Parts: sequence; structure tokens; C-alpha cells
Amino acid sequence: MKTLKKTLIKAVCALLIFSFIPVTGCSIIGDFKENLESRMERKREERKEDDKARSFSTAHDFEDYYEKEIKHALQNNDKKALKGLFCEAVLDNTYDMNEGLEYLFGLEDWSEFSFSGGNCSSRKEYHKDGRWEFVNCRLDLAKGNEKYRLFYSGYATCRDKVDGKTRQISANLGLANLCIGKLNSKGALENPVYNYISGIGHPGREKTEKIIGTVFNIYEPVKKDGAFDETVTDEALAVVMTDGLKNGADKSELDAFIRFIRIGSLSKKTGYFFYLRKEGGGVTVTGTFRFTLKDLCITILIKDGKIDGAAVQEGNEEPKAQSGKIKGFSNIVK
Repeated sequence: MKTLKKTLIKAVCALLIFSFIPVTGCSIIGDFKENLESRMERKREERKEDDKARSFSTAHDFEDYYEKEIKHALQNNDKKALKGLFCEAVLDNTYDMNEGLEYLFGLEDWSEFSFSGGNCSSRKEYHKDGRWEFVNCRLDLAKGNEKYRLFYSGYATCRDKVDGKTRQISANLGLANLCIGKLNSKGALENPVYNYISGIGHPGREKTEKIIGTVFNIYEPVKKDGAFDETVTDEALAVVMTDGLKNGADKSELDAFIRFIRIGSLSKKTGYFFYLRKEGGGVTVTGTFRFTLKDLCITILIKDGKIDGAAVQEGNEEPKAQSGKIKGFSNIVK
């Protein structure tokens, strides 16, 4: 009798267990699926918020957001946070980001500085298939008599037509450049600050910045008797071009390149902004700009602080610059 009773109890327990497992199993699987979907939805919302934060309807929205984020990163000595503010395209195409970070954070203890005087300006770039808005901002930093001016820039909007549809090019949204200069007692910069190459400005790239400034006449053209003084440009060219380029390049292309440099009006060479890479035994600066109503892309090869090659072509596709050669300028400068 006891054996029968035990057998019945075991049978009932087994039935209860087997009837419970499918329900529990479904419940566990259902909970896991629900949690997974919930996490995925949360991630999607986070990405939406991030996209929203990095796409701006006005230049002032761009300034407000990045001023706050830059200030927070500097005051908390957070290199990773500052680097994360730069757009994907800049991070992928700037070889000396870490050098720039080390220079900026090693300059001062920014937690001891006050921040003030933020303002911005912007320009709209009308490309063939869309409209981009590039924003330039500045911010003053002070600790007693120690004063600095920080410049930062980037794309607030970046819309192009892709497959017939206008969409945001997210890789270009965000900071493009950041640089800093010390102010004298009168509130003026002690030395020039260059802010048209991607990444963070530091002394190691000064020669490269000056070369691009010469090529694009970013400095004020020197005039004599109301005309642009070409002898000044000739002197600059003698310094910034390698002998291999001056002696080896096709003469018609070299002459066209020199004519391009001598065009002093920035209104004819606008939208300049350059990525900085290590290539071809030196560094290359590559960027798009507008010249005589054409969208062009230029690549300049720099070796030992001098131009060693240059190439330009219409459109956004990057031309390859080769050592001792100049290509494409005879097609755009007549």
C-alpha cells in the first residue's frame, strides 16, 4: 500500500512539473524576447537623440551645444570626451588627433579657467546636390592675467541628395577643427591661429597650415598702388615648393598652379576646409572648395615642409597628388 501511495505521489509530482515547465519556459523566453526588444528600442531612441544633438537648425544651436560640451571636457580634463565631439569624417582622416589633444590638455589646467564671450558666424555651401552649413565659433578663457581664445568649427547641417532623396550626411556632422591662441594684454592674439585643417591645432602642423594659407591666399593679399603684388607670391612660392616640383612638373600645369595661387580674392576660392593624412612619404591635405562657380576637390602633397605635388579635379572625388607633379590646374585656370 505504501509502495502504491509513493508511486501515485511521484506520478502527480511529475505531471505537475511537466505541466509547469512549458508555461515557465514560455514565460522565460517571452520575458527574454521582451527585454531584448526593449533594449533594442532604447538603443534606437538613444541613437535618435544623438543624431538630434548633432544636427542643428541654426548656427547658434550648434554653438550652444558645443560650447557646453567643450567647456565640460576641458574643465574635467576629459580627452576622450573632447575627441568624441569630432565628426566621424575628421576622426577617420586626421592622422595627428592625439598630438593635438596632448598639446591642448598640456597647455594649462583648464579647470582653473573661466569661460566667456562665445559667438559664432556661419556660411552656407551650396553643392551640386545639397546644402551644407559650416559654423565658426570662438570662446574666451581666462585665469587672472592668463587669457586664451579658443576657435572651433564644424558642419551644423549637411544635406545631400542620394538616390534622389535628400538626407543628412551624418559622418560630416560635428566638430571639424579646434585650435587655441594666447591673448596679449590688449586682448589680441600673440601669434596667428590657423583653423582650416581638420583636427586640433598644435605647433607640429604650423608649416602645413602656412602652406595652405599661401595656396589659398588666406592671408591678406599685399597690394602696391592698388594692385596685387605678385613678387610677394613669387617669394612665398620659392620657399614653399620643392626643387623637384619646380623643375620636374609640366610647365603649363606649374604656370596654372601659380596663377591659381596668385588669385587673391577669397570670394573666388570659397568653402575651403582640408583633411590631413600621412601619405606618399609625406602628408597630404585634401579638401573641396568652390572656384569660378565649380565644385572642385584639391589634394596637396607636402614633404619636409614644402609642396611636392598637387592635383585638382571637378566634383567631390579626391584626386591623387604625386611627387614632383601638378595635375588638373590648366583645366580650371585659363
